[in-house]
Amino acid sequence: MVMANPSLLLQSIFIIFLLPCLSWSCPEYQKQALLQFKSSILAINSSFHTLDSWNSSSSSCCLWDKVTCSSPSNLTSTSSVVIELHLLDLFAQSMHSNLLVPLVPSNLLAPLFLIKSLRVLDLSWNSINGRISTLGFGNLSNLVHLDLSGNSINGPIPALGFGNLSNLVHLDLSVNSINGQIPALGFGNLSNLVHLDLSSNWFNGSIPLQLCQLKYLQFLDLSSNHLSGELPKEIGNLTKLQ
Repeated sequence: MVMANPSLLLQSIFIIFLLPCLSWSCPEYQKQALLQFKSSILAINSSFHTLDSWNSSSSSCCLWDKVTCSSPSNLTSTSSVVIELHLLDLFAQSMHSNLLVPLVPSNLLAPLFLIKSLRVLDLSWNSINGRISTLGFGNLSNLVHLDLSGNSINGPIPALGFGNLSNLVHLDLSVNSINGQIPALGFGNLSNLVHLDLSSNWFNGSIPLQLCQLKYLQFLDLSSNHLSGELPKEIGNLTKLQ
């Protein structure tokens, strides 16, 4: 029978009891970026209370609601980075209280573009109004999940679209007012996409052939737009569609 090393056993017990007490800290610049975003929202809606846990006196933004941080790189480290922001339906409380929900200018998202470690960003159903800043979203090259559905985003998507987000697996732009053609290069470069929802917008023109090259696509919805022309026969290349 092999006896356990007493020192290693004591060390393991110490770590198990210590971990719940550790407060993983996010970088200060990420904390300040999130506080700036909250401040911008409060400037247009002073009755906004959904992000009350986001405050400067908190030791780490990893403790805040709707924020997920990475695990420390080792057991003795408390440093972490923000990897997920689940900011969907931030104004639900106002709607339930029959308060007017203001339009949120899309430029208020600018502080979030500083958090380059983000892998998941959900901003759905927030009355975001204005054009998509593909330059801003282009900074978030680690994104695998981006949800902007159910907003008031308008205007066309620039030619390069979200082409810099080559790690993107899930992209939802449905239920907005985006117009113009679906940018061929912008979506054709998203070779890892599994889920693409562009439904309920104002897209026009034909379906770009580049969409038919996204070989991992399992979900594609282009319904309720103003697309024209025939369905490209190359759509048959998307053998994983369900």
